[in-house]
Amino acid sequence: MCETNKETNIARIIYEAFPHGDLLPIEPDTDCINLETLLKKVTFDNIGDDLFKFIVTEIVEGSEGTLDGAIKVIERAREDIESVLNSLQSATILTNQL
Repeated sequence: MCETNKETNIARIIYEAFPHGDLLPIEPDTDCINLETLLKKVTFDNIGDDLFKFIVTEIVEGSEGTLDGAIKVIERAREDIESVLNSLQSATILTNQL
């Protein structure tokens, strides 16, 4: 995916894509104006969802503020989660065989 000249609001994309994001104590018109604003919201307010906070933090810290960078960060996180999930599933299979 390539960047365009038009400014992409990654913060708003994250919020709108997050399952049940509308239930988070976030005002999209004020809290999602950019990544830095959203990071402040999830860092200093108890939003009640650590996964959302994790996603925002990882994207801010590792994406260099680009859409391509955000995609790469989330792909790496997905690979890490899949690795842990596979290990847990393997352990379950081994446990059930005993």
